[in-house]
Amino acid sequence: MIDMKESGIDWIGVIPSGWTVKRLKAVLCERNESNNPVKTDFILSLTNDRGVIPYSDKGEIGNKSKDDLTGYKLAHQGDIVLNSMNVIIGSVALSDYYGCVSPVYYMLFPRNENDDIRYYNYLFQTKELQSKLKGYGNGIMEIRMRIQMSKLNTVALPVAPSILQHRIADYLDSKCSKIDAIIEREQAMIEKLKEYKLSAINEAIVDVDGDRCHLGYIATMKNGLNFNSNTSSKRIKFLGVGDFKDHFILNSEEMFSDIIIDNDIAEDYLLRSGDIVFVRSNGSKELVGRSIMVENINFPLTYSGFCIRFRNNRTDIINDMYLLYFFRSPYFRKQLEKYSQGSNISNINQDLLSQISINIPSMELQIQAVDRITELCQELDIIISRKQSAIDKLTEYKKSLIYEVVTGKMEV
Repeated sequence: MIDMKESGIDWIGVIPSGWTVKRLKAVLCERNESNNPVKTDFILSLTNDRGVIPYSDKGEIGNKSKDDLTGYKLAHQGDIVLNSMNVIIGSVALSDYYGCVSPVYYMLFPRNENDDIRYYNYLFQTKELQSKLKGYGNGIMEIRMRIQMSKLNTVALPVAPSILQHRIADYLDSKCSKIDAIIEREQAMIEKLKEYKLSAINEAIVDVDGDRCHLGYIATMKNGLNFNSNTSSKRIKFLGVGDFKDHFILNSEEMFSDIIIDNDIAEDYLLRSGDIVFVRSNGSKELVGRSIMVENINFPLTYSGFCIRFRNNRTDIINDMYLLYFFRSPYFRKQLEKYSQGSNISNINQDLLSQISINIPSMELQIQAVDRITELCQELDIIISRKQSAIDKLTEYKKSLIYEVVTGKMEV
């Protein structure tokens, strides 16, 4: 039985009697080394899901690197790299590399050479500490609140004896790697199920005979509005890019965001049931061209300026759901890439969509295909949901395990 004592810190709770509580500055140093003059051109990036990686491995997401590397800071192998603007959502990890990083990152290393940096990194992975850090940030949006190093230095941390830090880190490395392996397998299975869903859509919707026509012939399209924040009290439902997620259809009021407006929205900018909305432009190129349908719209609903509304005007010859499945097919994605002159689609427009052709079989065949694909998608979605639930539970267990161990409540 561990002899425990009160730490005096709310997020830490009780700790073993042989442990102490210290301010971050007492146990960790900031490595504030400039890359001026340039010492390395190996740029590193910090991601929430992959940790610290070479910038070249990041792909087309997030901020672009700067050409002038003298404004960057240096990260050493074994440093904790912490994003001062995103640490409260877990943007912190150990670096396996020596390289240069954005000036918004902090690099931390132990003051005591006998301490284990992995132990302190695990402390930063706890949701309890991340939640506590929210009170230290400055900014408008919660997930983009910058925490000054002077404030971070004052954060109280539980400090285990150095020899125990190594044991704790080894234990968590072993346990977490096993949990991560299970999560990775489940996630890989989810991705395979999603790929199978798309291939089935291709087979049922694309590989068919029928009359061929351009999308511009069957629909009217309109870009959304750009909205500015204001203090008006008029609130309206709003479809933004963040609402798309992995949905095919949005059909209830709570699935949409809210926006505050000054004036009434013109009828042309309000969505109707059956409308399909595309992501027109986004920093994540994977999202550009993604589509979603809105249904059961009996309330005012507008949409983002980063989107295009696609309204089927020829419901006499083509089914709305048939269109949606076509838009979610790998074939349609390839057509977007073709007309965009490359696989890295940065934006789409109404002219581009109008040029793409679709084969239109009889309405009877369309409905049969829609029914078949809908049934298959529902079956696959149930399996995917179960696997995602298992991943969520494992992720929560992992966080709980880390907290219990790094605060000494669980003996290792």
